[in-house]
Amino acid sequence: MSELPPVAKDMFDDLRASVASVAEPLHAAGHRVYLVGGRVRDRLLAVDRTLDHDLTTDAPPERIRDLVAGVADAVWLQGERFGTVGLRVGDVTMEITTHRAEAYVSDSRKPVVRFSTKLAEDLARRDFTVNAMAVDVADGTLYDPFGGRADLEARILRTPLDPVESFSDDPLRMLRAARFLSRYELISVEGLVEAARSLVGRMEIVSAERIRDELFRLLEVEDPTAGFDLLDEMGLLETVLPEVAALETSRRVALGRRVAGAPVDAVLRLCVLAHAVDSEDVLGRWVSALRLSGRDAARAQTLLDGVAMVAEQGAEPSDEDVRRLAVRAGDRLDDVVAFAGLVGVGFAGTALVELIARLRAVGEFDDLGPGLDGATVMKLLDLEAGPGVGEVMAWLGELRLVEGRLPDEEVQSRLHERWGTSGD
Repeated sequence: MSELPPVAKDMFDDLRASVASVAEPLHAAGHRVYLVGGRVRDRLLAVDRTLDHDLTTDAPPERIRDLVAGVADAVWLQGERFGTVGLRVGDVTMEITTHRAEAYVSDSRKPVVRFSTKLAEDLARRDFTVNAMAVDVADGTLYDPFGGRADLEARILRTPLDPVESFSDDPLRMLRAARFLSRYELISVEGLVEAARSLVGRMEIVSAERIRDELFRLLEVEDPTAGFDLLDEMGLLETVLPEVAALETSRRVALGRRVAGAPVDAVLRLCVLAHAVDSEDVLGRWVSALRLSGRDAARAQTLLDGVAMVAEQGAEPSDEDVRRLAVRAGDRLDDVVAFAGLVGVGFAGTALVELIARLRAVGEFDDLGPGLDGATVMKLLDLEAGPGVGEVMAWLGELRLVEGRLPDEEVQSRLHERWGTSGD
């Protein structure tokens, strides 16, 4: 490969300027500060994405904290024990991390962190060469000891160190490889897949939360197909999403196309995968295995339950069918209908949309609860609080779903007709 031309002297000037106020006190104290990681990579690719600024320095974390305190509008110290200080200056958010070398011990989920004063050692412990580049904030010099820029040009995914060593240090990098392969249309270097296959068991030391977060990042790539193919080659798909890995190849290929065609929304795309798996309570297993948040789990359950109702309702849904669907879906009714269309279920098309629009226009979804409240029921039927009132309220709820919104007088008439009064 021919030698790459030098980078333009002013390529990183705006990025350097955005962190200058933080770098200045570190420089004054005799430390070096470098932009590193995604901002550098994306600038070389001429990609403009919203990312926080990642910095690395030879200053120890307690020194970073003391030196930036006077210039930062806010400081976060949750990661200080791992060498990272988070801060915000104006509308610029950044993390400054002490140069480090880290490796997992054989049976621990926590990295053993050793700080360093050498930039090259820090870059060697980055995940891939395309992320192992740094720009000196002081003078704009690009440091690229592992050929990350050339790998970007050649679209090669490679680890700075031997992949066995790199993946063993942090097994999550094997999953991360899938995201980078997909997002930047890279090709894995020879030996990378084989190294991952030999280390699949190391994923046991990675927390479920980190696996979930990285899986979600892969699902947020516009077309994650190549990444999922790589996970399958590595033997990791069986570890992360075993039910998807068990699908026949032709079904998995079709599923990949469907996921790529879905909106870029990790939870929604996870639901597309779950719907395609012919396995009872697959979502429940994934909620547990991936430690999904309560909010994400509830949203996913609503989408999958809703599409199951759509499937059961057949080609000609009734008003009652749609009211019941609205009760289950709540404020996600339109999302459920869109999801049903996305996965090709039942009548989820123009007919359903028009039916929902008609019922919504006449206020059918404004209040789908019982037509009378409990106090009114007790007064009309001369009842005292207890199970009997609950039974009547359940009947009123069913009446509302079956026959729609009725005038109060009609509801009361039906109530007396069905239940009479306590004095009868």
